Amino acid sequence: MEYRDIALRATSIYKSFGDRLVLSGVNIEAYRGEVVAIVGPNGSGKTTLLRIIAGLEEPDKGRVELHGKALLVFQENLLLPWKKLRDNIALGLVYARLPRVEIERRISEASKLLGLTEYLDKYPWQVSGGTARKAAIARILVLDPDILLLDEPLAGLDIETRRALLERIVAIAHEKGKTVIVVDHSVEAVSPYADRVYIISYPPTRVEASIDLRGTEPEKRLSLVYSVLSKLGNRRSTRKGSQLGSNIHEK
Repeated sequence: MEYRDIALRATSIYKSFGDRLVLSGVNIEAYRGEVVAIVGPNGSGKTTLLRIIAGLEEPDKGRVELHGKALLVFQENLLLPWKKLRDNIALGLVYARLPRVEIERRISEASKLLGLTEYLDKYPWQVSGGTARKAAIARILVLDPDILLLDEPLAGLDIETRRALLERIVAIAHEKGKTVIVVDHSVEAVSPYADRVYIISYPPTRVEASIDLRGTEPEKRLSLVYSVLSKLGNRRSTRKGSQLGSNIHEK
């Protein structure tokens, strides 16, 4: 697949909370149909960066350039337990007063893409964590965003469920031409599925490496990322940041 159209570009993003500098000149970009992973330790400002891209937070300095609509899927599934998955997914569409036929069409399309069809008439408390996570993603996907922002979508899922979900995420990007941004702390989990990986540091957070994996076979992507991490570790061996590798590899 070719990537020609820029979907988003965040330039020199700075963000502080009180006297604590969280983001320090972060630069990232993503193209249409691309899966981009932003990997860093817990507390490194990954969620804050997504919220800024989604327009839910204002940066202190810097600029976000979006080519299309960006929507965020939060870490928490936030499904209503008294509604079936079908009705949870439809919430935004009902609020927008779309015709029922169009609502059903979008639910059907998103459910097939995410492997949810057989669970649509179940309640959130009747399904697994992985299925609930897919429903939360579907609820945003039916709103037809151009850029899908996923905040730690793998949290709390077992290895096989992670793999299945990431395969569905890749399908969303490559088959539907959506740009998908995934943040996580594990390079092992996301690298084989990403077209580009950004490695970010402890706060004050900056991008330490941008790794282009397009054209690299999936089974070779993690080795390439490890090679870059090794070089980063050698450069930072006398600094606190040298702990990054061990922290972002935790499972």
